[in-house]
Amino acid sequence: MATSLGLREPLPEPAPPPFGPRSFDELFDQGLHAYPKRLALIDGERTWTWAQLHSEVTAVADSLRRAEAHLGPQGNSAETIIGILAILHNDGIWVGKAPDDWPLPPHHFWADPDADSIDGGRGFPAAISFTSGSTGSPKAVVHSNHSLLLPGLVSVEVEPPQAAERIGTPLDLSIANVFVLGPLSALLRGATFVVMKRRYAAGLAEDIEAGSITRLIAVPTMAYDLVHDETIGSQQLGSLERVIVGGSGCDPVILEMFTERFGVRPTLSYGLSEAPTGVVRESLDDPIGSGRGFSLPHIEVAILDPASGDKVKPGIEGEICIRPATTGPWANCWTGTLGYLYEPERTDALWRNGLLHTGDRGSLDADGALCVTGRLNDMIIRGGKNLDPTAIANAARDLDSVHDAVAIGLADDRLGQRVGLAVVAAPNTGDGLSELGTNKVMARLQDRGFRIDAIRIVDQLPRNAMGKVDKLALAQLF
Repeated sequence: MATSLGLREPLPEPAPPPFGPRSFDELFDQGLHAYPKRLALIDGERTWTWAQLHSEVTAVADSLRRAEAHLGPQGNSAETIIGILAILHNDGIWVGKAPDDWPLPPHHFWADPDADSIDGGRGFPAAISFTSGSTGSPKAVVHSNHSLLLPGLVSVEVEPPQAAERIGTPLDLSIANVFVLGPLSALLRGATFVVMKRRYAAGLAEDIEAGSITRLIAVPTMAYDLVHDETIGSQQLGSLERVIVGGSGCDPVILEMFTERFGVRPTLSYGLSEAPTGVVRESLDDPIGSGRGFSLPHIEVAILDPASGDKVKPGIEGEICIRPATTGPWANCWTGTLGYLYEPERTDALWRNGLLHTGDRGSLDADGALCVTGRLNDMIIRGGKNLDPTAIANAARDLDSVHDAVAIGLADDRLGQRVGLAVVAAPNTGDGLSELGTNKVMARLQDRGFRIDAIRIVDQLPRNAMGKVDKLALAQLF
């Protein structure tokens, strides 16, 4: 059950990870002992060694009071990283980028500043992040310092750090998942984090080249833009050894084009704010576009029937649910979110029977690989018939005149819902699809069994900071 603050009761006490620092104090102790003169952070012409970064973080932390909640700095800069690290280093509670109308918590939030419970307590709240709000109002997700550190430690085992590794992402560092995957994982891997500020293709390519980025954290729209910008030379991305793509589905054709042009295959990742970050990672042993992925070693995946709550057989779709690994060195290390702040009912709905219910649809195959197929609540019910928006969008993308598409349900008094389709025209269609062209799209999709009630032609699909299609903004088009 959740408390009135919306947190799980009692707060979970995780098993310690099999290696690595267990607190932000230990994180810096490890780096200062092993490589104090190694570059830890680069922002343009400015650089910080581990020793210099620790000195600045400590100075900022000394100006803060312990156990207070602090709205973190905004924007992609060294100052943002230093400010967030200082809050966490000082046992404070970092509040990530929040909606304008979100009520910030009181300064002394969960404990007295001198309470023993905050002194390195792995289960104590350390950060408040916000869901993307792509399908509804954002929720405030509370994480412990243990949960923030764990993904980076897992990455060390899954993909051991390479020599002279440089990690970068142009995504917003004020978002907890981005901070965890970017600068925090870089520190845990003993790598250098390079601040990136430009998200458009040409600027992104220039930043990759200038920063000698070896490991890029990106979203599918960035992969698409890089592939389709003819001004970018393949050598500009020549330093890349790993490209992790998450946030939403990516067209296999784009992945193939990216691999052929730039010589590095993007790796798809499935995760969520509540985890935080990655849950399942695509296997590079599978062909591009397989749609399969295997859970990371600290997590187990189960597929449940949404109606009965029972496990389903391999190959049958249901709700994706996750829990801590029960065997191996990472057993019981993962805890997931502590809850949704101020929303105990939502926390209880998220955590049921020891499982985190993601609200996503998917299936496990006989090998235990996960295939994610969409959101449970995305299903369009038109006149009593269930229609899968992912299947509709995929069918539209198969047409020569369509580059990208998203289907959504539109409220209708008679049918319950109508089907709306937003379409980005393929580059070779000139000024876009004509009215006659959209009629042909509707007719051809109907031939495949999909009834479309309305089509809107857009230059690009509305997306949020994580690259996910903003369904609320999309609905306004109709």
